[in-house]
Amino acid sequence: MIHILLQKALKYKKRKEIDEPEGFSFDSLIGAWINNSDKSFLIQAKAFKALGTKKEDVETGEDQKGQ
Repeated sequence: MIHILLQKALKYKKRKEIDEPEGFSFDSLIGAWINNSDKSFLIQAKAFKALGTKKEDVETGEDQKGQ
């Protein structure tokens, strides 16, 4: 019999590496990716599509509270 946590746990593929977005650098003081040319945030860029973090957390948008 499999433990209930193993039955209900969501599984995600582990990322091998995260590529730096081209034209951006990570500012550890601010904690965000900054455009090298105009100093805007990556999250505000029109071409931004990924939902990941520098610490490789997987952003799913799901809360899972009460389940």
